[in-house]
Amino acid sequence: MAQVGDLNLADQIIGVLQNRQPHAAFVTEVAATIRPTPQKADMEAVLRELRGEGRVLVADYASPDPHLDATDLRVVASVPPERDESAAQEAAAEHWNSWLREFLRTHRCQ
Repeated sequence: MAQVGDLNLADQIIGVLQNRQPHAAFVTEVAATIRPTPQKADMEAVLRELRGEGRVLVADYASPDPHLDATDLRVVASVPPERDESAAQEAAAEHWNSWLREFLRTHRCQ
C-alpha cells in the first residue's frame, strides 16, 4: 500500500473516517485531511484495495446541480469491524443528506 508520512495511506484513511461522526466523508475531504496530501492515483488505488478488503464503502451520488457535474461527490465510509456494510451505507447516506440539505438551503443557480 502507498505510504504517506509515518503511516500507510490505508491506515490514515481509516483513521480520518473513524474520527468523524458519522464515520463518513467526501473522498476529497479525506484526501485534504491527510498530510502530506496523497497523489490522486495513490488515493484511488488504496480506496480500491480497502473496498476489496471490505474495510470501506464508497458511495457515488448524483450531482444536485449541473455546475457540480465535474466535482467528485463520492462519499467514503468505514465498514465496522463486524463487516456490517449496512452501517457504512447508513453513515454515507447520513453524510450525503446532511451536505445536500445545506447545499439546497444555501445554493442559488445564477
